[in-house]
Amino acid sequence: MPKIVDHDARRRELVEASWAVIAEEGLEGVTMRKVAEAANCTTGRITHYFADREALILASLQTSNRATSKRVSEIIASNLDVYEKLLGMAEQTLPLDEERRIEVKVWLAFWSAATVNETLAKENDARMDEWFVTLLPLVEELAPKIDATHETNLLIGLINGLGIQVAVNPSQKNLTMARDTIKQHLRKLIRTTKKGPLKERPQKRERSV
Repeated sequence: MPKIVDHDARRRELVEASWAVIAEEGLEGVTMRKVAEAANCTTGRITHYFADREALILASLQTSNRATSKRVSEIIASNLDVYEKLLGMAEQTLPLDEERRIEVKVWLAFWSAATVNETLAKENDARMDEWFVTLLPLVEELAPKIDATHETNLLIGLINGLGIQVAVNPSQKNLTMARDTIKQHLRKLIRTTKKGPLKERPQKRERSV
């Protein structure tokens, strides 16, 4: 009988090998030869599944995004309250373990490359749009009286910024700071809702001369 090959598993192995190269050398260090060495295979196997380096790189980003999306979907489907769901989702983007540490390094490499690569820029925009659509209803539920669109965009910016800071130096101090900052931000949204939306103070009319 001919040997049955799991092609999805093969693709996954090659993508994970590319992650290892990206995490160590950045996107500019990715070559077919280096990925083949990391995967312990020939470059011919890589070109069998990916037409060229660019196709492999794009698949690496998409697979990384899907991995995060899968974990986020599991949190959304859980019985956690909305605060814990938002906190858990935010923590999925922080390098709290080896898997997420590599993912964040991959994202950082892609963000840098996306500034000069339209395909990667569009892929990043799609990820941000998906992230926004996922977070928006939870922000609305957590704090119904606020401008949910603005606060969701603000939360995404906060998460991205903290993720970069922790990825650069994943010390326990930075990890604790990032978690605490997200917790305090979410609690502030809850307090704002209980107090009601802030109203601008009427400006005093200047006396005419």
